[in-house]
Amino acid sequence: MSEIILHLGAHRTASTYVQGVLGKNAALLAAHGIFAPKQEITRATLTESLGSALPGFALGRVFERFLEMAGAKTARSLIISDENMPGFLNNIFAHARFYPETRPRLQRLRQLLPVAPRRVLFNIRPYETFFASAYGRWLSPGRPVLPRAVIAETVLGLQRGWADIVAEIAGVFPESELVISEYNSDDSFGPRQLHRILGPLADELEFTSGYRWNRGMSGYQTMRYERALQEGAHNGLDAESIRALNRGGQPPLSEDFWDGTTRDTLRRRYNGDCARLSAQYPAFVRANRNQPRDAGGF
Repeated sequence: MSEIILHLGAHRTASTYVQGVLGKNAALLAAHGIFAPKQEITRATLTESLGSALPGFALGRVFERFLEMAGAKTARSLIISDENMPGFLNNIFAHARFYPETRPRLQRLRQLLPVAPRRVLFNIRPYETFFASAYGRWLSPGRPVLPRAVIAETVLGLQRGWADIVAEIAGVFPESELVISEYNSDDSFGPRQLHRILGPLADELEFTSGYRWNRGMSGYQTMRYERALQEGAHNGLDAESIRALNRGGQPPLSEDFWDGTTRDTLRRRYNGDCARLSAQYPAFVRANRNQPRDAGGF
């Protein structure tokens, strides 16, 4: 195997879209010696191993099993994509922690890989919409509906941010080219990510029509979803049915989600992180200011 490209998310930044397009074009990629294993295979083998203390002799077997399950033993190049590798989104609202185990999880991943990744891709998203989208995704039967004030207190109390996560990624993979991009809900964001992964070969991909895969709920959907969780049902629809409703032209969840003070604080923190990233990583790709800034599509 000559190279590995690692795509680490983050959550809510079009990872599912990237994985879906790679899967749809598996035959084309294989013809070029490139394999992009399905996310469920990656999670059942590599990602599952990141939270357990395996003895040294077992580490090599994990990657062999991954290749076997993916049918990628003859791969010249591997694209490994899973946004759960740096950690879990649910930690934010379940434990008030922001990717607390990124460094040890990725250190374990580095032990599992036979070679250092040639390129590592990671996307960040403005906190104002990221946390709102994360909350919409976190909602599910059995979990409490959180008052907006509690959500604001939780996210403002987090001690880590994107700049900390990126620094840990860079520290674990110092030999790799690190590509950091700012998420934007413009329809071209997903295809641009695939170009950063595949280069010119991305021009040959068959892209999925309808960009918004695994998208976040609108504010209206979230309100109905919260009510459904609290009451058991709402207007004849259960919670999962409400999540699947067509959001149409409804405004994004982030609109009017925060009070003014919380919104301004999140923006300051995010801009501070972006300033740190721009200073430390010249290749950091900011979203085009002329495009829609983040309509909360994912």
